[in-house]
Amino acid sequence: MYTYDQLGGLAAFVHTKYPRNKLTVTWDDHNYEGARIFNEESIKMQGGTTITGSAVLSPTGNARYVGYYEVDELSQGETAHAFTMPWARVTTNWSWDEFEILQSKSNPEGFINLAQEKEMQAMWDLANLFETAFWNPPTSNSDDKFPRGLPYFVRMLDADSTTGGFEGKTIRFRDGTTGTECMGIDADTHSTWRNWADVYTAVDNEFVAKMRKAFNRAKFRAPLGAKQFEVRKAAKRRIYTGFTAKETMFEYLDAKDDVHTTKDAFGRMVVTDGTDMLINGHDVVSIDALEGATDIATGSTTDPWYVVDFAHFTPVCYSGYWMELRGPVHGGTKQHTVWTMYKDGAHNIWCDSPRSAGFVIHKAITS
Repeated sequence: MYTYDQLGGLAAFVHTKYPRNKLTVTWDDHNYEGARIFNEESIKMQGGTTITGSAVLSPTGNARYVGYYEVDELSQGETAHAFTMPWARVTTNWSWDEFEILQSKSNPEGFINLAQEKEMQAMWDLANLFETAFWNPPTSNSDDKFPRGLPYFVRMLDADSTTGGFEGKTIRFRDGTTGTECMGIDADTHSTWRNWADVYTAVDNEFVAKMRKAFNRAKFRAPLGAKQFEVRKAAKRRIYTGFTAKETMFEYLDAKDDVHTTKDAFGRMVVTDGTDMLINGHDVVSIDALEGATDIATGSTTDPWYVVDFAHFTPVCYSGYWMELRGPVHGGTKQHTVWTMYKDGAHNIWCDSPRSAGFVIHKAITS
């Protein structure tokens, strides 16, 4: 007869003995792009009760050319605006009944395979959770449970608006409400806290022109004398859209030229080896969550094209509390034959400048 300590030790031990390349998993998302950004190279570790930062949204106006003995003009500009986000706590788990463990005492390899399958399913759930969170805003402006996803920072034009520009200011929350306060800074008041947004009706010459304009307008670089204040790592920008929208772009390019060779370009649009696509040197990635996308508040079909600059858009994880493995934990009196392993953590998405973090081109939203 095994003791509780022996059963728990066996459950814990198998996590160091997984064989490699043993599982075939029928993933239900094509790219897991949202989950993929949570890697050691991309994440930023931070502590504290909230995720905080500050942004200088305007200059003072003190710089000027002067003549001899001209009187100084002194003024104090706006102080830095603090922005903040809550920590979103996340957990996943996988369990065994003690009878499963006992049945495997003569077949250790079988138990290891079972443990691997259970953990893989738990991590699959976690990846799906990350993916859903990345492509969605929180539930409401007061929601402190769910993380801030891409639409929270890169916002579409308001309903019935069709004039492109730095007018992406309104967040559409999951409960159908709207607001212009992003991380505690009101984009309705501070225009430099808005992102570029525009609308399109079809993938055609006009859409291409709007994409070029957005790429040209939505990129900012620090001047030579100020680079020391803005230190950031180089990061790749990527383009995200639904499968149908990307396929429509292929059809548009085909109509322009039926024969695509490697890196054959049309207006800085490139089809590589006839299988994938670059626009302005940026990968175009098809996203399951953007297929058939609609506006939360009005139900309008949006079919968005997001461009994201990951130099300004970073996953933040709690230092010392990220994917912490716990267990095995005994189920107690309610599940007295069950042992459970847990992975826990806290994170959110950090965007230090919505204006520089990217842009979105989408179909018009009607109220």
